[in-house]
Amino acid sequence: MQSPKATDGHQVLLLLGSNLGPREAVLTAARGLIAERVGVLVAESACCETVPEGRFVETEPVEPFLNQALVVETRLSPLEVLDATQAVEQELGRPAHAPEYAADGERIYRARAIDIDILLYDAEIVENERLTVPHPRFHERRFALEPAVQIAPHWEHPSLKINLKELLNSFLLSDSQ
Repeated sequence: MQSPKATDGHQVLLLLGSNLGPREAVLTAARGLIAERVGVLVAESACCETVPEGRFVETEPVEPFLNQALVVETRLSPLEVLDATQAVEQELGRPAHAPEYAADGERIYRARAIDIDILLYDAEIVENERLTVPHPRFHERRFALEPAVQIAPHWEHPSLKINLKELLNSFLLSDSQ
């Protein structure tokens, strides 16, 4: 089944994450600003606490993330959604940083008050210097798939041609082996 099309706009699947400060309050504020600036909140997953993955700048243990997926109906283009969500991130305390990489090429992350990723935009594939949709690694990340499946299990990954529930099931199967 394809991603649902809105009659008056586009359906966007977003992932919110926070691991600095009052995480629940930050996610609540982000949802409010997204509703004001991006579009109508159609669905929201439960909040899921997850252990941070990857390499971080911080040397102390990094606090767990609180993640939540949203389906938003919008009239904005993919790049306009990116601009709006980046403005929300900055307003809620995320400084603008260029991606950082270790000598071995692995990306280095920072703890952050808010992170907003565009996972899917309708069934479109977007690739340019500012944005890649579907998000290039979300199908490999349990912390993204689990909340997304709560609210959009039958949405299809437009590149992989498999729905999100099947992606999560195959991820869990490979993770258990």
